[in-house]
Amino acid sequence: MRTLKLKETTSKSSFLLLAISTFILSLFLFTSCSESESIDGLQDDTTLIEKIESASKITVSDTDLPTSTSIAFNGDLADSFVANVELASGLGYKVAIETDNEAREESKCDVFFTLQGRQLNDTNERRAKKRRKCFEFVFPIDFIMPDDTTITLSAKEDWTLIRAWYQDNPDTRERAQLVFPLDIILKEDGSTQTLIDRDDLIAVKQNCRAGKDKRKCFKLVLPVTFTMPDASIIEVNERDDFKLVREWYKDNPNATEKGLLNFPVDVEYRDGTVATIEDQTAYDAAKESCRD
Repeated sequence: MRTLKLKETTSKSSFLLLAISTFILSLFLFTSCSESESIDGLQDDTTLIEKIESASKITVSDTDLPTSTSIAFNGDLADSFVANVELASGLGYKVAIETDNEAREESKCDVFFTLQGRQLNDTNERRAKKRRKCFEFVFPIDFIMPDDTTITLSAKEDWTLIRAWYQDNPDTRERAQLVFPLDIILKEDGSTQTLIDRDDLIAVKQNCRAGKDKRKCFKLVLPVTFTMPDASIIEVNERDDFKLVREWYKDNPNATEKGLLNFPVDVEYRDGTVATIEDQTAYDAAKESCRD
């Protein structure tokens, strides 16, 4: 009987020791996982971004980013490419990005990712402003690439085509050139504006940064005509005809001169008044007065 009780006691002790060992091991694994989860999911994104910003970081390759960052780079960051990647050990990544999307207020900014590749929700107003847009492009829009090929974007998802071109041409530093004229939709009031050239684009962006009325100071009263660098004449009778000018530049990617607007032309100001402009000097002066 004593032998039996001794065996029962030994068996119970072994079982208890196994249970305690299992509990300790589970607790260790749970703690390890919890540490990762506290960084990736449970911890406030703003706090984590602040920690990444203040931590010591090492520069790594963009190929070291987790594959799940592709969710962001095929989504809201589709118009951007990676310029630099820094890793804060045990915390996450600070990624400097640039964009060819000139609807953005700034071409450069920083975004942050967890170690697992989730983009962190950044509430910093200064960084958010750099990514802000005061207008949207009306697609399709065209880019002439450094090798004189043309890439047409038919939707916002197509921004990845620009990034893919540079991935295929890693030694190229020259940026793609946006082809004008083009239409934009102002986010302020939903109105559509036609940008004749880069000067118009610069004016809209300057107004965005200054918090001014984003609308163009005046618009051309159609019809108008343009004399192109090859002496051909393009007549614009309605807004859609501006694409004929853009098509000319697509067909002549090496052209270094702008098409000339033929004067006199009528322009309509924001308040609805119409004026006649006799020559290029007066036209330039009218555009300059809009910046005052």
